[in-house]
Amino acid sequence: MKSMFKMWLLAGLVPACMACQSPQPNAYNIVPMPNQLTPAEGRFVLSGKVALVEAAGGEAQVILDSLKTRIALTSGFKLQPTAPVDEATPSIRFEKQEGLPQEGYKLSVTPERIIVQASTPNGFFYAVQTLYQLLPPAVYGQALTKKADWSIPACEITDQPRFAYRGMHLDPCRHFVPIEYTYHYIDMLAMHKMNTLHWHLTDDQGWRIEIKRYPKLQEIGSKRKETLVDYYYTNWPQVFDGIPHGGYYTQEQIKQVVAYAASKYITVIPEIEMPGHAVAALASYPELSCDPSRHYEVETKWGIFPEIFCPKEETFHFLEGVLEEVMQLFPSRYIHIGGDEAPKTAWKKCAHCQALIRRLGLKDDTTPNKVDGRKHTKEEKLQSYFITRMERFLNSKGRNIIGWDEILEGGLAPNATVMSWRGVQGGLNAAKAGHDAIMTPSQYAYLDFYQEDPRIAPTTIGSYTTLKKTYSYNPVPDDADPLVKAHIIGVQGNNWSEYMDSEARRDYQAFPRGIALAETGWTLNRNKEWNSFTRRMVEDFERMDVMGTKACRNFFDVNINTRVGSDHLLRAELECYDPEAEIRYTTDGTTPTSRSTLYAEPFTWEGSIQLQAAAFKAGKQLGRLTERTLYANLISGRKYTTQPPCGWMNGDIFGDNDVLGADTVTLGLTNGKRGYTAFITPWVAFKLNDRNRNELVFTAELAQPATVSRVVFGTLYNNAFRVLPASAARVEVSTDGARFTEIGSATYQRQYPERGRRMYTDTLQCTPTEARFVKLVLQSGGTLRNGIDCRKDSPADVIPSDMYVDEVEVY
Repeated sequence: MKSMFKMWLLAGLVPACMACQSPQPNAYNIVPMPNQLTPAEGRFVLSGKVALVEAAGGEAQVILDSLKTRIALTSGFKLQPTAPVDEATPSIRFEKQEGLPQEGYKLSVTPERIIVQASTPNGFFYAVQTLYQLLPPAVYGQALTKKADWSIPACEITDQPRFAYRGMHLDPCRHFVPIEYTYHYIDMLAMHKMNTLHWHLTDDQGWRIEIKRYPKLQEIGSKRKETLVDYYYTNWPQVFDGIPHGGYYTQEQIKQVVAYAASKYITVIPEIEMPGHAVAALASYPELSCDPSRHYEVETKWGIFPEIFCPKEETFHFLEGVLEEVMQLFPSRYIHIGGDEAPKTAWKKCAHCQALIRRLGLKDDTTPNKVDGRKHTKEEKLQSYFITRMERFLNSKGRNIIGWDEILEGGLAPNATVMSWRGVQGGLNAAKAGHDAIMTPSQYAYLDFYQEDPRIAPTTIGSYTTLKKTYSYNPVPDDADPLVKAHIIGVQGNNWSEYMDSEARRDYQAFPRGIALAETGWTLNRNKEWNSFTRRMVEDFERMDVMGTKACRNFFDVNINTRVGSDHLLRAELECYDPEAEIRYTTDGTTPTSRSTLYAEPFTWEGSIQLQAAAFKAGKQLGRLTERTLYANLISGRKYTTQPPCGWMNGDIFGDNDVLGADTVTLGLTNGKRGYTAFITPWVAFKLNDRNRNELVFTAELAQPATVSRVVFGTLYNNAFRVLPASAARVEVSTDGARFTEIGSATYQRQYPERGRRMYTDTLQCTPTEARFVKLVLQSGGTLRNGIDCRKDSPADVIPSDMYVDEVEVY
């Protein structure tokens, strides 16, 4: 059986029985992939003669009825419920099978009958989701489609999930999410066998849940006067749209959402943020802050704010009252209490907080904490007291808490489950301490990040996480500690909505990467395989199209990258995730057609080329046209040194599984790709004026001696990010790498834009000179007025600027 499964995994398709005379071989495009699937020959054909036999009872009958209704709606075949039938009658049978796992099922499909077995209703439900994915995509529609092939490929499936918790997150606080979209989102989760919706209902930018005991939360906290325009660090001063934004869900709406989700075997977990991310609550009830005399307004921009709940009895009484109403609406075992990004500035200044710290006997750590290896302040321990107190209250009501991994700081509440977002270490530390953990590391599971070239993508919160990178994540490595294996209970994708102001934007960010996480949560890691996933995803995109899901379509585009090979040559690499696509390209700026050069392998180039590429199937273009100008010169692909070393950004270089910055051979300043202004991804960052250093020194060795006559380099203006372009440059060359001679220099008078970023590409003409080594020295762009040219995060009135560079070219 294992060998048959592996053959299917590699091939994706299995030959059908010749007697069936099917024009296409059987395909099993199920996402997430079942953990045990044996292909078979033949197909079960739907018709009005098919009998529905329900022998499981209870909720299984409701699930069977939903199957009957959907098939009738989309195929026109009205399946007939009946008592057990003879062997000659085609039938679909539900049978309760004791001993199967909680969410597991067995599915047997032959040309004569379908048998579904499970021990629980959710097992039957997931079996039906698999059946739907074996049917044509039209089954997800709302209209009759008679021309589809209404048949199911024969197979034997025994399936159950890898993890008990398989979740997605939805944030209506930064941008309010209409209730109708929430139902659509739930449908997408259910379709892919996810069982948890984490509903982030309170934050600095809006309070989104009706609390009858505290009506000001709706009257004041649910509204903000305007919203930040563009990425946070694009403009300074920042720009706002001047348009009021608001909304909240009534308790009746919430009850309906929770009931609908339950019908899809999805648990809705509410999040009520504390002690941080509380500005909307403090704007409504300022007496809950450390300084009630202040006037608070619901935040209009994104970020972390110092205004947090004050740990006084009045605050705890308020939060307990809120949570009592929350628990009446949500029957979930867990209540998420946030706990993240809570600056302690206010607590350090607050007389009440400092008195409470003394009364509790809290002191700064003198040795590292055993759980996370860090020394914690007494204020961080006060947050632990805050969280533990709220946990005790919720435990007394039969509930448990989930908190972001910051709740580890200062001591973890006794029964808390940790949601690990700042990488994987928080979850691993919690698990090793005997606490359950849910893995949602930002570098893999934050779906608000860029997933395609920022030049063509809508604005996001930043970073860069492709579908391939998300799919590569394994929450529990095979060699993990036994406690880690026991206590990591699942995985979740987070969809923060700072830059998602419409249904289309939410879909675009969430899918298909959320589907990759669904497979990670359900399918054993040994059964996951990227090529298999992409083959199955082609049909899943068809399903999403039928459902009206506006997923990111980069799957069908060509991604252009460059990489240095073992021969030290820089090559262009083209990739399309659709495994059946042909990539056609041109290098002269003309639009490629189905007859243009077929991409077969990475290639070198000479000079500058205007590379354009597109994916084709059967002569038809699949996605968008992709273009990138690439530059070959005397140091293309060459290693280099810089003083100072590069900082937190090292360019758009990608390692295995599209991990940004992971390629240690290809370097960001010589990868043949110039920077752009859409985002900072391609730029290499340098911190200047540190220890009186106000220049960047770049040195590279040519492959062989050559005449150097000009150097081209790009630097960035982005004052909001504290970045200024070079104010002067000089070029020095050497034949031995020891003695350098200056062959060119220039100073620059810049005209900065009133708003946004600008890239400056400068060409420095030099006295033609034979050289083996080239040194480019760039002078700092100068200083910035702190708080005027950029956000003020330090007391100094004037601060040095950083320098972002990309690319350096030598001709």
